Amino acid sequence: MTFQLKVIILASLLVFSGLMELKVSAKEENNKEGWVSPLTKIQFLKIPAGCFLMGSNKGFKFEAPAHKVCVDSFYLGKYEVTQKQWGILKKYDFSKFIGENHPVQRVSWSDAKDYIQRLNMAENTTKYRLPSEAEWEYAARGGTSTEFFWGNKIDNDFVWYFGTSNYQAHPVGLKKPNPFGLYDILGNVWEWVEDWFSNAYYKKSPINNPKGPQSGRFKVKRGGSQANLISHIKSHTRYRASINKRHYINGFRIAFSNHGTN
Repeated sequence: MTFQLKVIILASLLVFSGLMELKVSAKEENNKEGWVSPLTKIQFLKIPAGCFLMGSNKGFKFEAPAHKVCVDSFYLGKYEVTQKQWGILKKYDFSKFIGENHPVQRVSWSDAKDYIQRLNMAENTTKYRLPSEAEWEYAARGGTSTEFFWGNKIDNDFVWYFGTSNYQAHPVGLKKPNPFGLYDILGNVWEWVEDWFSNAYYKKSPINNPKGPQSGRFKVKRGGSQANLISHIKSHTRYRASINKRHYINGFRIAFSNHGTN
């Protein structure tokens, strides 16, 4: 075997090895515990199935009564959708606080749905969606039953709110995550969910995978924002807005069900 042939064989082996490493990395990136959108690079975490007490008997009237809810496992965005990710699919960005890693703001519920539809079309799938309100609260609590996922008293290490934000949204991922590994699930921007809002729905909510009322005037948003006081950034906090309402305190986070990774 000539020296030149040895060099060619060695180079081929190195290239093949590199390709194998890339394939392994891709498998590790999109494994059973997580998923990364090929187009937008949005990172998703697997949220395990479970049951919890949704709502609160100590908050606002429309957050009561506390009631048992069980949800199937699903995937949820590790971070709020950022302006960089938004710009891949949407030409116009109405955000007030600018930065590619800031959460996109001034997003209406309809805007969020349009973005998700575009993402599904671009990746030739139908899996991406907004989380249900029950899924959102279950994920936000991260297995806890306290007012906040870190306890019953405010802790500035975990959340951008009126007391820490300097009245502006901040880049995602700077505060500590919740037990499921989700960042900014409380504070920074309100996050739209799929459900219609109803003051009375909690009184008649089914236990398994509730989807909210069939119709309504407003959609639910969860988690509070950088502009809110402590009373509006708790794990059980819920509020509402019309589907076309754009405000600098509103953003969103994307979900999908387990079968969507196939």
